[in-house]
Amino acid sequence: MSKAAELANLIGNINAGGGGVNKNIVINGSMNVAQRGTSVTGIGATTGYPTCDRWSFGREAGTEQARFTMTQDTASVGIDSLPFQEAGIRTALKMDVTTTESSLAAGEASYIFQRIEGFNCSNYDIKNKPITLSFYAKSDTKTGTMCASLYASSGARHHVKEYSITTDWQRFSLTFPADSGATAIANDNTNELQVNFVLTAGSNLQVTGDQWAGGFDIATSNQINFADSTDNNWYLTGVQLEIGQNETEFEREPFDVTREKCYRYTYKIDGSTQYTAFGVGKLNNTTDANNFITFPKEMRVKPTIIHDDVSKLRCDATTHLRSFSTVNNYLAKHGGNYNITGMSAVSSQEQACILRFETADSHILFDAEL
Repeated sequence: MSKAAELANLIGNINAGGGGVNKNIVINGSMNVAQRGTSVTGIGATTGYPTCDRWSFGREAGTEQARFTMTQDTASVGIDSLPFQEAGIRTALKMDVTTTESSLAAGEASYIFQRIEGFNCSNYDIKNKPITLSFYAKSDTKTGTMCASLYASSGARHHVKEYSITTDWQRFSLTFPADSGATAIANDNTNELQVNFVLTAGSNLQVTGDQWAGGFDIATSNQINFADSTDNNWYLTGVQLEIGQNETEFEREPFDVTREKCYRYTYKIDGSTQYTAFGVGKLNNTTDANNFITFPKEMRVKPTIIHDDVSKLRCDATTHLRSFSTVNNYLAKHGGNYNITGMSAVSSQEQACILRFETADSHILFDAEL
């Protein structure tokens, strides 16, 4: 796209209420932040957030047989690739089929999605303004029609569009028109707008494309079954959702800016070396202690606490590292207190303690995702 055309598109979007800094409603569209890890196998048994921050795997029926490895990929995005040449992007989300599903039941589906908080998209006048989704995608082997969709949860409305995947990187641009039947997007901390990228979809999830309609549907009948071979790998990056009828240049931002946005939804502390400290507090008695943390950014809601294995955590009290059995959550959105219980052989009270990781591969994660 020429600079003149890019400028014209940007002006058009500004006139529609978009454009400018933070024009991209999607967070981590370049797949640059992956606090949970860079590769997870066995994806497909449940819905959840495996690797790249803010990007979840979804399924519908619970009987889906397809399994995937999700990876924050760098090999596919070299300096000669289109995402790098156009947008300076060096990471992508990769879905590698590891277990096939040759025939889908009507209610089955597999897809990648991002839920967008109302506070980040309530300025979008869905009843009167268009919105444009652009992204880079490719496949290693399988080609054909794939689908992307929007779901506006306040009015329970969907809109499905098609794109044609090939084995080369392409930038796709899909413009969703205004929806006269929509409900205004709420200005709150709930899921108000959802972007879906479909890998498989049974007939119950298939509808006519290019129109807003009620319900949660994500594909057309032209959607290929991307899980029919273990040779299939799908790549996605440079995802941008912006108010207006035009695609504009991908809004690339510094890593620390993207990471700070992600901290509202997920904050993970890793054990970089054995006995790395990650919390301080005080003993309440010989068996439990309160520990305190302030999050780097206020989280969306009070987070849940996720740790890989409580046996890998220790409380450093007096001269010994003590194991404990339970982590209790008394946190707020900004941080606060989490309590540990089940220690033994602590000899004194009212003393300071330090929480440490027993091993370098330990972690504790605070989750406030949508």
